[in-house]
Amino acid sequence: MHYIQLQNGRCAYIRRGKGVPVLLLHGLGSSWQDWQPQIDALSRFTEVFALDLRGHGASEPLSAPVTVSELANDVAEFIRVMDIRGCVLVGISMGGMVGFQLLANQPNLVGAMVAINSAPSFPLDSWQTRAKIYLRLATIHLLGLKALGRLMARKLFPHAEQDQLRRLVAMRIAANDRTSYLHAIHAILGWSALPAVSRVDTPMLIISGDRDYTPLAYKRAYTAQLRNAELVVVADSGHATPLDQPGQLNALLERFIRTRQISRERA
Repeated sequence: MHYIQLQNGRCAYIRRGKGVPVLLLHGLGSSWQDWQPQIDALSRFTEVFALDLRGHGASEPLSAPVTVSELANDVAEFIRVMDIRGCVLVGISMGGMVGFQLLANQPNLVGAMVAINSAPSFPLDSWQTRAKIYLRLATIHLLGLKALGRLMARKLFPHAEQDQLRRLVAMRIAANDRTSYLHAIHAILGWSALPAVSRVDTPMLIISGDRDYTPLAYKRAYTAQLRNAELVVVADSGHATPLDQPGQLNALLERFIRTRQISRERA
């Protein structure tokens, strides 16, 4: 574990391997730990950086409200300080949102991007979406993160053979700082970077579990609005694709990254 003092706070990160730089950004209430299968696989041929966003993991807690743009600025500063401009950014869920915002703000810092079970916006345009958010917030306020962890783990890993993953993820969610978690979830509500990111030429791979929370129709719709993006669906996977289908995901990431390496060498 390494630490870096950024302008807005101290952040923790993991660094392993050698080669083209790959930056992994976790989801809401997660940390670099949920990327362990990808760190092991990708560090064989790339230099992997897995960053804990502020308010998560071993990074500094969030003591005040934050925006997705501010978190993207943290990532931009990290990329500049670590001198990994042109990296392949891989983000899941909220980490993907931060990645989309970074592309909207400073596209020159990222050479290619992979968004897993994510989107460039989080519209509150249906009663179903609002109801899910209100239920999560009510669970946190009334029962705490330990109860939320148990509920989410059961949804993320519904199969009987996934009991170990359920226990692990429930424990990790419960370990979050409550205030930080609430600030982070409020940051994404109603957020959008789609108008700006739709004008970016950066190569993007959009990956979705076939059982992800967000409908495939929505992902197909926003992918069609991006200039240089491809959508791939991972079979028998929910929202936590890096953990429930690590083999499938690692193969997709390796193919995408190696294609970028070949393109850079030819250039």
